[in-house]
Amino acid sequence: MFGAAAAHLNSDAAAQQQAQLEAEAQQQQQQAGCSGAAAFWLDEDERQLDLVFIMDATGSMGSYIASATRNIETICENIIRSEQLSSPGALRIALVAYRDHPPQDHTYIVKTFGGFTTSVEVIKQNLSTLYASGGGDGPEAVTAALKAACDLEWRQSATRLAVLIADAPPHGIGEYGDGFHLGSPDGEDPLRLARGMAAAGIPLFMVACEPALSGYQQAADFYQGLVRLTGGQLLPLTTASLLTPVIIGAAAECMSLDRLHREVGDQVAQRIADMSLENNERDVMDSVTRDLFESLTLRRETTKHLIVESIYNESAESKHNIEVWTQARDLAAARPLLKKVVGSRLSAKYLRERSISSSYKPFTPYAHPRFSPPAASGSGSTAERRRSSGGASGSRKVVSDFSAFSASPGMSFGGGSASASANASPVLSSSAFGSPQSSAFQAPRDASAYRSASPHSSARGRRADAMDDEDEEEVEEAREAASLPVAYSDDGAAMQVAGDDGSTLALKSGAISMEQVRRLAMVSAQRGGLGAA
Repeated sequence: MFGAAAAHLNSDAAAQQQAQLEAEAQQQQQQAGCSGAAAFWLDEDERQLDLVFIMDATGSMGSYIASATRNIETICENIIRSEQLSSPGALRIALVAYRDHPPQDHTYIVKTFGGFTTSVEVIKQNLSTLYASGGGDGPEAVTAALKAACDLEWRQSATRLAVLIADAPPHGIGEYGDGFHLGSPDGEDPLRLARGMAAAGIPLFMVACEPALSGYQQAADFYQGLVRLTGGQLLPLTTASLLTPVIIGAAAECMSLDRLHREVGDQVAQRIADMSLENNERDVMDSVTRDLFESLTLRRETTKHLIVESIYNESAESKHNIEVWTQARDLAAARPLLKKVVGSRLSAKYLRERSISSSYKPFTPYAHPRFSPPAASGSGSTAERRRSSGGASGSRKVVSDFSAFSASPGMSFGGGSASASANASPVLSSSAFGSPQSSAFQAPRDASAYRSASPHSSARGRRADAMDDEDEEEVEEAREAASLPVAYSDDGAAMQVAGDDGSTLALKSGAISMEQVRRLAMVSAQRGGLGAA
């Protein structure tokens, strides 16, 4: 077992081994473009989290941008409370927004907004500048955004987490109509960047905005492989109303596994290195995963589990492709090995339960914007024409006024006074898990807080308290998203949420799973400098 193996190492040998592993990990992450050495230690009394949102800001993402902006205080306050981030500045947030490279998009490729901040007001102002528009061909500048996230100034002492929110793949994975079919024009490669993120201790949790993402041939499989490399998860969402709890849950699971990695990660990396000298790499990972799972189960190790039901078809071809993306050194090496997946990428259960099987056409190529008819000129016309096959999750409204959701002046992630402000977003209910009366999000006292003031309405000189049918529709959608049924335990150990389309997610505390152990082994290898070159 890993504990017994560690006991045989004398103190000098262990120190030398630790120094060697850290040097190798730092060298690998520098080669991949990620800044900051991977952290293998943290005082339990100084729990910290660096969290970056990597957000697609192209035409179909309006509802997700609006949700993130509306609920950023809720996200921050619940992470601070449930993960006991009590010290000032313990939580830092960064925002990376992206669209596409010219000539596909001429607005911007990536925006980083100055890096990490502890100010809720600053991050909300940054979010408020985003609106969903443009994008060009189907794939977007995901790779450039990952590179920008790597280049942020991460703290060595903090748990690190990157959350990618997207409904399209990066360039170069083999999608039809890709304007940059060989990959990102800046020369970066997402698989190499993912290994650099793993070496730097930055797990990637990918929020897959569905069913739009599954309109692509390779996207879902690619992202499954990408998050595996970093020790993260792919989280399919069919509604933006679940974005807030999924981020809270991702932070909880990430911090839970990061604590465990600091305890056993070095031993796991050494075990993998020793066995790799005489065995096949895949056999080594399987063996180490089984042994580690047995060891952690015997000592009754518990972790937090973010559970989002998969909506994907698990075909043999899909599993093969995920393995290819996980093992390949870069996109060029992976593309020739991929297999075509025939039929719908979405499961029969999902199609049946969401009542979209009659309109879903599994053999029809993805409706890229360049095949769509020209849209009329005017505000939001580009957003309206983007990815018309996006289904229930794809509101195309361009959100242009976020002033009603501004944070209280001076509010920061480290302080507690902000939560008492009348303008601050409410936190998840502290009632016992399973309580039918619990409610996570309370709507503001003034329903007009959710009114969207478009340039057209301003031109008509419409009074502030007057709403047309479209405004009433937006208010109703916001009310639904603000009153989701949630149960959350007093210690932050469990949460169960239903979205406005009936989909659910849960955060539970329990025995560590085999999948979590596999992710732990994978990231231990990457942080130990044992990943593919």
